[in-house]
Amino acid sequence: MNLTIRTRMTLWYTALVAALLACFAAGVLAVQSRLSRGQFDAELDGVNRTVGNVLRAELSESHDLARAAQETRKSVDIPGRTVAVLHGDGSPIAAHWRGFRRALLPAFHGTSWQGTVADGRDAWRVHITRVSSGDGNYEIVTAGSLDHLASEQHLLAWTLVMSMPLAIMLAAAVCWWTASHALLPLTAMAARAEAITLQSLDVDLAAGGAPDEVGQLAGAFNKLLARLRTALCTQRQFMADASHELRTPISVARTAAEVTLHHAGRDESDYRDALQIVGEQTGRLGRMVDDMLTLATADAGGYPVRRSPLYLDEVLADCVRSLGVIATARRVRLDVRADADVLADADDGLIRQLFTNLIENALKHTPQRGRVIASLTAADAAATLTVSDTGPGIPEADRERIFERFVRLDPARDSGAGAGLGLPIARWIAEAHGGALALRASPTGGCEFVTVLPLIASHPGPGAVRPRGGATTRALQAG
Repeated sequence: MNLTIRTRMTLWYTALVAALLACFAAGVLAVQSRLSRGQFDAELDGVNRTVGNVLRAELSESHDLARAAQETRKSVDIPGRTVAVLHGDGSPIAAHWRGFRRALLPAFHGTSWQGTVADGRDAWRVHITRVSSGDGNYEIVTAGSLDHLASEQHLLAWTLVMSMPLAIMLAAAVCWWTASHALLPLTAMAARAEAITLQSLDVDLAAGGAPDEVGQLAGAFNKLLARLRTALCTQRQFMADASHELRTPISVARTAAEVTLHHAGRDESDYRDALQIVGEQTGRLGRMVDDMLTLATADAGGYPVRRSPLYLDEVLADCVRSLGVIATARRVRLDVRADADVLADADDGLIRQLFTNLIENALKHTPQRGRVIASLTAADAAATLTVSDTGPGIPEADRERIFERFVRLDPARDSGAGAGLGLPIARWIAEAHGGALALRASPTGGCEFVTVLPLIASHPGPGAVRPRGGATTRALQAG
């Protein structure tokens, strides 16, 4: 059976209150019984001492036990209380029995006794004191019926039993009202959340401003909605940007093919030019799709990072050799400086892509006769790759935007060949290796990309992987 939170809270609270009231009632009855019995014993003990004092006073005058007992009987006459003076053998001398039977008196050893004796359904509380004197031995008996104590106990128990259901019902009603009032914001939040759709994600839950658990829940849900809005906007922007970027090479390739095939009698050179354009655009399209697939797989956490001991200085040397052709074509000076034996536990292919993306990005956005410097240093168990250029630079407000997908700043950083995915991939590779990639202003006026990667040991032994290229590169120039 599925019960609401309000119902469960009410049932649990009511059961707890009922248990507490039952324990309280039992405690009250036990305390009341003990206090009443103690007061009754104190009263009987006082009567017993009074009888003893009066009897000793009478004996001091007459020295006759029977006469003194009779005088004491007349002097101490308390309604509802048994007062008796007995001989040492138990035979009565003088007494007010008040319904108490002498046969109920117990046999005991010692000078005093107190206890409870039963006479059928009746119970009596009895105090007995034995006294030895020169005028004879005697016993003083005082007793009283416990019926009035039982009546008081019964009345108290009945009062508690009759009041407990009322108290439980009142507690249940208060708990029901309190739970309803406390859960009312949750009900409103649930109804509001039910109405939220993909088209109305800009609607937040009403937090109410209260710093309680409900307010914290509403605040956390609102933050979740904000993250969902951001993710949805990013996804929509990604789809729009991807569609736009994919459409350009497809349109160029299709146009080239259509123009070439539109007129008959084309010579071989025209077809070669058209096929070259188609090849370039499809190659660009393939690279773009590969980059998008890499980022999508990385976002899903499914891209494998195969780590192995790797000399970063030699990876950098290989990348510089590969990009030297681009530097020469663009008439850009490419300098590289690297410490020797910079060893990291990294993925060879991903690190090459990281270095290539950063250096190629710098070469593309550096004007002719400019300079790009790639510097690799090792210190404090971390390798730092710094790629700086003498290009136009990036405004401080846009230094984080360039790491977003499909972002290309115009006009300073526009590139007809790039899709704006190289830097996001580079940052992801750095973070996947436990490092970081950031952009800061270059002293030369351009940009300076700084990548920090963790290192392992300086001398790993013969098992370390040295990439193609031979000895460690100290300094290399291209362009």
